[in-house]
Amino acid sequence: MKHVVIQHKQRRQFSNRTRNDAIQELFRHLESNYGNLSSLIDTGTAAETIVADDGIIHANHLKRLFEHDATALHVRNFYNSESATQLGEELIQESLRKGGKNWKVSTSRGLESSDVGTLGEHPPYNVAVARERQSISSSQNDGDSKDSTTPIDEYFEGVQREFHSRRRKGTSYRLWPLDKLRLELDEAWQFGAGLAREQKDKRRAFGGGLPRIMRGPTRWKGFIHVDDLGPLDSSRGLFSANIYLTVPDADANKHTNTNPDAGALYIWPLGVRSRLDWYRNAITLSSLSAQDPESQLILRKALGTPNVIHPEPGDLVLLCAQRPHCAVGFSDGVRVSLQSFLQYESEKRLLIDC
Repeated sequence: MKHVVIQHKQRRQFSNRTRNDAIQELFRHLESNYGNLSSLIDTGTAAETIVADDGIIHANHLKRLFEHDATALHVRNFYNSESATQLGEELIQESLRKGGKNWKVSTSRGLESSDVGTLGEHPPYNVAVARERQSISSSQNDGDSKDSTTPIDEYFEGVQREFHSRRRKGTSYRLWPLDKLRLELDEAWQFGAGLAREQKDKRRAFGGGLPRIMRGPTRWKGFIHVDDLGPLDSSRGLFSANIYLTVPDADANKHTNTNPDAGALYIWPLGVRSRLDWYRNAITLSSLSAQDPESQLILRKALGTPNVIHPEPGDLVLLCAQRPHCAVGFSDGVRVSLQSFLQYESEKRLLIDC
């Protein structure tokens, strides 16, 4: 009987491989005959990076970004630069005392390590979900009680601890940059903005963002990726917000890094606006979820010249997370930023999470 089960499993695995090979061949045929990624690169206003020099988030800039009439929004001096640098140094020291958790990236092979570490009382939500699935699988095998605290519960409990701890500095309070971001998004966007919440049960609040630390020398020149593989839609989308606290010194990297953009942010104005266009270019676009050198080289060649953003301490950068982007690697120094995600839906409140 055991031999029969093994044979059945082997046949199923062979069948799955055969089906996957056939699908890959179909997409290769589509791309070789109908693919043209360069024709999907936006031009004009949709390819612009909006730059605001007054430190203010403006409603018209948000509208352009959310409706994909711009590729990114760079708000200079969003947070006081001296305060940003000081806060960045505090987080660097915290990472040395406590260590950091690796920021996992979603790839075709699942969650994989990156050049980025995180600090905070909770992991990103996608990591908590992955742990929850693993926990459920283990409990089914081991017969554990369902009453134990789950990774999702731990995430939401950690979110509250993170909020309270970041607002304190000794015995006094301070304006945490991510709180400032939430307040000013709520003030600027006509439909308001606030934390996303669970859709059931206790309707607990999601995290508002986490510190991210990247130390040189990095392994990658910059891992080109997207955070959502869906096509662009002017009525909805996923966006990321990054507040920069410390950045690598450009002069220090000139001696060890030939890339003048070391430590910068790249974003490509790729405008895939239909599933058909995805299918026509699926083989190349699948490299956006593959963290390997060969796939990254293919992407760089296909995507062409990116928009380059050189953030300074205190700067805010908002971008469409469905467009290819990467943090450019560097040899020396440390980059510290605070990141959160924005869920946009037309004529609805902006939802912030992490």
